[in-house]
Amino acid sequence: MSKKINYSLLYVEDEDYIREIVVEYLEEFFQTIYEASNGKEALEIYHDKKPDIIITDIRMPKMNGLTFAREVRQRDKSTPIVITTTYTTTEYLLDAVELNLIKYLVKPVEEEALLEAINLCVECIENRSPSVVNLSSEYKYDTYNQTLTLDEEIVPFTLSQKKLLDILIKNRNRTVSYQEIEAYIWGYGEMSESALRSLVHNTRRVITKNIIKNISKIGYKIKLYE
Repeated sequence: MSKKINYSLLYVEDEDYIREIVVEYLEEFFQTIYEASNGKEALEIYHDKKPDIIITDIRMPKMNGLTFAREVRQRDKSTPIVITTTYTTTEYLLDAVELNLIKYLVKPVEEEALLEAINLCVECIENRSPSVVNLSSEYKYDTYNQTLTLDEEIVPFTLSQKKLLDILIKNRNRTVSYQEIEAYIWGYGEMSESALRSLVHNTRRVITKNIIKNISKIGYKIKLYE
């Protein structure tokens, strides 16, 4: 991100020195930044200013970050929200799916991770596509946090399986060729036909067969649950 973007940001952090440092850094990229030191204050600013992007800590006085995010989500399903925390747990990952959060950033937050999260927020705004998609009536996949859940339980998934879902979901309106899948998952390494078939087979075993369709001699297409 080489220039300032025309989106406003609400940054919520109860520790003054962290908030000052991060806001000073983010001023390079945002025209408008609002600050809050707790969730209650952040909620008031949100209702008054309607920021385009929200970054909030979890542990804060008066109202924590997750409660604040839930309050926002009651009326607003689309504003990108990023959570910062000292640690992540399975419970937090499930919260990310439930609240349609863009990312969890573990503190101390690295500049590269922060910029990546902001870029994801901008992408989400400009594409207006949800980060959590329904693969079926039971399965949900969080594309930003690469988390597969079944009835609010996290399902173990390999990196290659996540990449397969990622490329199919990003291109949900068309068939993705074998060559595109090979380049995305295996990079410059060669992909054998049997390796791809095995990957698709194992992925189908987890999320059920009918979700990924084989288009003969062309590639694969995903059929998302409506």
